[in-house]
Amino acid sequence: MSPVPNLLPLGECATPPWLSDPDRLSAVSGAEEPSFPAAEYEQRLSRVRAAMAGAGLDALVVSRPAAVEYLCGYFSAETIPQPVLVTGSDLVLFVPDFEVGRAVASSCAPEVRYFRYAVAHLAYANVGDHVAHQVGTTARVGTDSRTPIAIVDGLRGASVSVATGADITDTVRLVMSPAEISAVEKAAESTQRGVEAGIAAAAAPGATDAQVAAAISAGLVERATSRSAWQVVVATGKRAGIPHSTWRNLPLVDGSTFLEFAGTHHRYHAPIMRSVCRGEPSALVKTLANLSETCVAAVLETARAGVACRDVAEQVTKALGPLPDGVVFHELYGYPVGLAHPPHWMDGAPFNITIDNPEPLEAGMVFHMPGSFRSIGLGGVGLSQTFVIEENGTRPLTHGKAEMVYL
Repeated sequence: MSPVPNLLPLGECATPPWLSDPDRLSAVSGAEEPSFPAAEYEQRLSRVRAAMAGAGLDALVVSRPAAVEYLCGYFSAETIPQPVLVTGSDLVLFVPDFEVGRAVASSCAPEVRYFRYAVAHLAYANVGDHVAHQVGTTARVGTDSRTPIAIVDGLRGASVSVATGADITDTVRLVMSPAEISAVEKAAESTQRGVEAGIAAAAAPGATDAQVAAAISAGLVERATSRSAWQVVVATGKRAGIPHSTWRNLPLVDGSTFLEFAGTHHRYHAPIMRSVCRGEPSALVKTLANLSETCVAAVLETARAGVACRDVAEQVTKALGPLPDGVVFHELYGYPVGLAHPPHWMDGAPFNITIDNPEPLEAGMVFHMPGSFRSIGLGGVGLSQTFVIEENGTRPLTHGKAEMVYL
C-alpha cells in the first residue's frame, strides 16, 4: 500500500465527498499492489532529474501515459492527457476529479492536483498556470511531445521559458532496470501462451482467422495483469502479404498465415511474430520463411552493447543479400519495447536499429526484431523475437525458435 498523497483541487474544482472518509481512502489506497517497489520509482526519478540537469531544465512536464506511469506508477483506462510535473524536489500528478481514485490506487506521486472531468479540455490552461506559479518565471521548463498546447501556452503566457519536445523521460527509459526486464520476461510467458493457443487453433479443421485471434487473445489474458496496447494480428493467404492486415472471420487458406501479438505484465510488452503454414508450402513461402529466419538470427548474433545500430543493420543486410524480385522489407531491424499504453506497444523514443541510426546500443535496452517479408498481394511470413541487449550479445526474452510452423 502506497501512502495517500496530498490531494488538492485545481481551479474551482469541488472536492469529491469520498475524500473526507478515511476508511474509503484507505480502501482505495490498498486496492492494488504497486507494480514496483518504491525504490524502483526513486531510482527512475533520480535518472530523469540527472538528465534534466544535463539539459539545463529546472522542471519537466510529462504527458505521455507510459512515461507518466514510468515516473509515478499511475495508470488508468482513461485516455485524456494526465500530466506529471517533475522538479528537482517535487513530483505532482494532474488528473480529472473522476480519476482521483485511480491516482490513489496506483500512483506514488506525493501530490495530486485534480480538475473537473466534465470540462477537462478547458483545464489544461489551469495546469499551465499552476506549473508556472510553482516553478517561477525564471525557470526553464521542458514539455514532452504529448503535452497539450494549452499547458505550453499557459507557461509562455506567464513568461516561463519553455523547451518543447523534451522527451527526456522516454530517452531515459530506453535502458531498463533489472526489475523492468523481469517484467518483460513475465510478459513473454503470456506471449508464449498466446503462441501455443494460436497454433492449436490454426491446426483445427475449418479454422478461421477470427477463431485463431480469439484463442490467442484468451491465452494472452488468462493469467495476465494487463492488456496489450495493440490488437492481435492474424492475416491468412494473400492478406498476409498486405502489411497490417488482420482477421476478418475468413477461413485459413493453404499457405502461410501471419500472427503478431504481445503478452503483457503491468503493461510491459513482449511482442512476437510467428507464422504457420497449412498444406505444402509454395516456393514463395519457403523463400519468405528463409529470409525471416535469417534476419532474426543475424540480428541476435550481431547486436551487443557498444555496437552502433547502423553497424548491426549493415551486417544483417549483408546476411540477407539482395532481396528477390517483388519481395519487400521495411529495413527496420529492431525497435524499443517495454512499458506501453494504447494505441501501440511502440510507445517511446524512436531509437531504432536501422542504417540511419549511428548511436550505440546499451546493455539493458529491449527490442522487438520484426522479421517480416512479403510479396504484396501474394503472401507474407513474419518471425521475430523480443530480446535484451547485454554486454556480450543478446538474450531472447520471448520463447521458442523463430521459424515457420508447419501444421
